[in-house]
Amino acid sequence: MLNFNYELLDNKQDKTIMLLHGFLSSKESMRRIAEDLSSLRNVILADLPGFGSTLSTPHDYRMEDVTGGLVNIADREGINTFDVLGYSMGGRVSLALAAHFPKRIDKCILESASPGIADEEKRAERLRIDRERSSFIISDYNEFLQFWQDMPLFLSQRNAARSVLKAQHEERLQQTPAEAADSLLKYGTGVQPSYWDNLSGLESSFYLLAGSEDKKFVATAETMSERLKSAKLNIVEHCGHNIHLENYKTYIRLVREYLEEDNS
Repeated sequence: MLNFNYELLDNKQDKTIMLLHGFLSSKESMRRIAEDLSSLRNVILADLPGFGSTLSTPHDYRMEDVTGGLVNIADREGINTFDVLGYSMGGRVSLALAAHFPKRIDKCILESASPGIADEEKRAERLRIDRERSSFIISDYNEFLQFWQDMPLFLSQRNAARSVLKAQHEERLQQTPAEAADSLLKYGTGVQPSYWDNLSGLESSFYLLAGSEDKKFVATAETMSERLKSAKLNIVEHCGHNIHLENYKTYIRLVREYLEEDNS
């Protein structure tokens, strides 16, 4: 069984939100968001498998087990229903939570997230790429980090403050290469189930955020919003994939406004 490293920030609120980080980071990357939501929600910060202090390599698991482990955290803390916010990889996990545990998730905020790959051939190709990346991470982690940051997906980050990029890089350096590499093979995009066919049946309220310069995920979010029963879509200007890094002020305002809405 996965043993999640997490913390519950009890802000004496009626509702709780779980924050899920992206690839090559940890719950620490979501701490600023947690602090800025403290007047609205109690917050669960969790390290996803392979990152921070949640191990991946000792366990045989799939995406379904990741979601089950996260719900176990809520059970342990006596929390029945909760909101979830996830960025990129954490967004995939958040969507999976809503798919596997629909009665437990109230609001689901997805930042630059995808339901996976529906086409089997494309998913197989992505798995091949993920296996190559997994080997790259283990063979030369520093070189992989440079490759990762230079991907077109993150080019818009060149406009971010140097101190912000430095903090992001330092957190990536703190991850354990073998653990990060293992996570790709167990719940990466190439191996996780596709949730595209689940979207129309999901009952949670969704808020989809994508950066205007991240054309691929803008298109994904637009298609998702058409299929979901209850979905709000916002394309955030002047940023790409990592909205909360590139345009934090707008990001946190939008998230707070959504959490303050009454969807009942």
